[in-house]
Parts: sequence; C-alpha cells; structure tokens
Amino acid sequence: MNAADSESLARRLLAAGYVEDSLERADVAILNTCVVRQASEDRVYSKLHELKEWKTPERTIAVTGCIVAKEGETLQRRFPHLDAVVPIGDYEPFVADLEARYDYSLGEPLPQSGRTGVSHYIRVIEGCDHNCTFCIVPKVRGREKHVPMASVLDECRRAVGDGAKEIVLLGQNVDDYHDPDGRGGLASLVREVERIPGLKRLRFMTSHPQDLESELLEVMAASDVVCRELQLPIQSGDDTVLKRMARGYQTRHYRAIVERARNLMPDLGLVTDVIVGFPGESEAAFMNTRALMEEIEFDVVHLAMYSPRGGTFSADRMHDDVPHQEKLRRLNDLLALQREIAARKTARWIGRDVEVLIEGRDELNRPYGRIRQGKRAIVLRAGDIAAGQVLNIRVLQATAGQLLGLPAA
Repeated sequence: MNAADSESLARRLLAAGYVEDSLERADVAILNTCVVRQASEDRVYSKLHELKEWKTPERTIAVTGCIVAKEGETLQRRFPHLDAVVPIGDYEPFVADLEARYDYSLGEPLPQSGRTGVSHYIRVIEGCDHNCTFCIVPKVRGREKHVPMASVLDECRRAVGDGAKEIVLLGQNVDDYHDPDGRGGLASLVREVERIPGLKRLRFMTSHPQDLESELLEVMAASDVVCRELQLPIQSGDDTVLKRMARGYQTRHYRAIVERARNLMPDLGLVTDVIVGFPGESEAAFMNTRALMEEIEFDVVHLAMYSPRGGTFSADRMHDDVPHQEKLRRLNDLLALQREIAARKTARWIGRDVEVLIEGRDELNRPYGRIRQGKRAIVLRAGDIAAGQVLNIRVLQATAGQLLGLPAA
C-alpha cells in the first residue's frame, strides 16, 4: 500500500517536470510513512532529525502517509524545519505549491509513461471496517472507501499500456471490495481485469478469512492470468486468542477456507501472518498455533512478536502479560519450524517446469522473478533475458526461500 502511494505521488511529480535524484542534489525530500508498528514511526522521527542538517531555506521537507493521520499538525510543531504535511492521496495542493515555489514547470505536462515497472500496484480499497484489537490501520487510514470499478480498470489499462505485465490489486481487506456503482465485488473486478489484453498476471492482497468468498477462489482456479497465491493472515491458531484479537472467525473456519482453496488449486501458494505473545496467550494457546502451522504447511509465514501499539484497544485495555523473553522464545521456535516447512515445500518443485515472470537481475547478474504461486525463482545460464519476459524453467535446486533452474527446452 505504501509503495502504491509513493508511486502515485512520484508519477504526479514527474508529470510536473521533477526528476528523482540523490538527497545531496535534491530540492525536495518527501518521507512516506507507515505507523503499523512503533518501530516504523520511530524511524520517521529519526529521519526527520537527520534531515535538519540537510535543510536550507531553498530546500523543502515534506511528510505524507499514515503518520499524517495519526499526528497531524503536531508534526510541524515538533519539527519546525518540516515544510509540508501532506494527507494520503491529496497530492495536488502540495505539487501546486512546489511548482509555484520553484517555478520548474516545463510548460506542458510530461507523459506519465516510463514510471510503470513489471508489476503495478493499484489501490482498490482505502481503510478498513474491521476493528482488530492490535491494529491501528482503521485509525490512520479510516473506514473503507472503495474505488469505482471503472476507475480501477482505466488505471489497469494505462499501466499495461505503459508496459506492466502484472497488476496487484491492493486493500487492507481486499476481499471486502465492492464497486460503489453496483458492478459487483472483488470476484467481478478480477474477471474484468484479467481480460485486459497484454496482461500476463494478476494478484490481489491482503485477504481476510471473515470476508473471502468461494466465488473468488473459483475465479482464481479457472483463470490463466490470476496467480495461484493467497495471502490470508491467521494471526493465531488458538480460538481464545482470536476472540481477544476480535478477528471474527475461528480456526475451523480458516481450515475450511484452506481446504476449499487447495481442493480447487492443489499447487496454491499460501502466505499468512502470525503474532506471538498476544495478551492472554498461554503456553497451550501458543502450542495450538504451532500445531496449526505444522498441519497447514504455509509457504510463507510473516512472524511478529506482539508489542503494544498506542491507540489500539489491546494496548489501551489489555495487560501485556507475556514476558519479552517468552515472546522471543516462541518467535524463534516458530521461525525454526517454518524454515523446515518452507524447505520441505520448495523441494517439491525440483524436477518440475514452472513459469517465471522476470522482474530483474540479482547481485550475480542472474535473471530472477516469481512463479505464479509467488515463490522467487532464479534462472541459471539464461543469456539475454529482459525484465517483463515470461519463460518456463526446469527447477534443479530449491532452498527454503527460492527456486533455481534452467530454461526449459
């Protein structure tokens, strides 16, 4: 979501005649911020302190992103050298002020083509209507606002016309998308997007177990464009903890979704999020999470230790009763478990032919990309292969995190 916001603002600045450059040569420094975790917010303050030395009367410092909604105008009182606080998505007044200040207008807007990469992120929902007790997103992003399907499709067509091969539809809870003009939900949108000529792949994130519908899984399974990857956070494998998190589902519901998805798509790539040490998480509750990870065998698990986030229900109303060292033990235990599971699952791809969308080259100048199930793949002895190409490789080796293979004959 933050990457999509950054790209949107960058395209607007490029169209106004600006170019990206090093901090030392730049006239304007813009911080796009995330405050989902306290550490992210702390990095913003640290960077603002650093930029005080960079600041001159001729230079502009601006902040946008989630911290604007959380802290607002207090930022400029705290950091007098900060010139502009820009609300998410409301970029036009800021860009107009910059154009007036620096008078860099080239007379005619520059075309926005050339900015789009192999993958293009498009926000279809802003905000979230859920109230998970650990999450600050509804406070900083607001309640759900849905982008009209016609606008989404227009942006998708422009992106593909500018060279994008993959579209990624974004929402804090993308499954809850519905067109304000009544043209349907996410499944309907996916059907429309996948028909765009020239589009090779379509992804969406992030899903919520309470809102994901079977129709969407059926669309995924029937499509040659929609990727076989589902990002479905579980957060905990214990029903008591899920209730304290206000997640709105139980583990039996989650298991049923996974069973349905894998029946339709046996090769599905499944990604999840897990928090350890949430208030009230007993050893038995933690073991339930561990058992669920062993049972389901996720491809990727984003693991985090719970830490109170000011402004959330869990921080304000619940006692953080799991000691830090115990949280760390549980985290490390699940990290080790997931490494074993991931290595076992990626090894199953050895000897198979897979389709790779090339995204770039790694530090050894080897082409890399991802397969439709989301796994990273490196192409060995590939020759002259450019970003955006799609090719089949035969997998020869696999690690917990990636596949390696040769172009298939």
